[in-house]
Amino acid sequence: MKVIIAGATGTAGRGITQVCLADPRVTKILILTRRQPSKEVASHDKVEVIIHEDFSTWPSSVLEKLEGAEACLWAVGGRVDQFGNDAALARKVGVDYTLAAAKAMRNHLVAHLPTDLPLKQPFRFVLCSGMLAEWDQERKLWFLNDTRKIKGAVEKGLCELADEEGYQDFEVFIARPSYLLAPEASLLMKMASPFVFGIKTQQVGRAMLKMAADGWEDRIVLTYQLQKM
Repeated sequence: MKVIIAGATGTAGRGITQVCLADPRVTKILILTRRQPSKEVASHDKVEVIIHEDFSTWPSSVLEKLEGAEACLWAVGGRVDQFGNDAALARKVGVDYTLAAAKAMRNHLVAHLPTDLPLKQPFRFVLCSGMLAEWDQERKLWFLNDTRKIKGAVEKGLCELADEEGYQDFEVFIARPSYLLAPEASLLMKMASPFVFGIKTQQVGRAMLKMAADGWEDRIVLTYQLQKM
């Protein structure tokens, strides 16, 4: 299976990448990034690094390098405080970049899916979103207002792309993890994770890869479901 990973240098993306490197089902990983990943990742036999500095535009020269991929695992974006509390920038990265990429992949990569598979499968775009994402942009929220609405806006936009008539071979799945526990998280935090609703990034990666490979019964997948996958 050939997969695209976007956001491989971030907290969620590192966990997703580790899972894909270790899983024998994944034969090729296209790391789509604006900066080089670690040397350990970049030099792996499975990995091809594709540097693309502007995620708002997707020229054919970039999309051609992604042909043959069966899925994209997308982990670009974050909380507003991770963008210096600049809500406009966080929305640009989290919503605009994501929807531009998904639309470009839908319009180009579906036509270049592998033809030698036992069963024809759709191209699957799997988003790492977040718990408590809010679709209603007018709703008043008491905490994480901008972050939750940004995540809700991108979720809604992706679902609308997948539901447009004529695109049955493009599917969207959305992981909504709670607090992400990176491999380097402290022992104390890992021990406390059941009480703070934490989930390891590798578990998120395993769940997202399962959605990419097999699909899932629900389009939006919550933390308790991710934990079981």
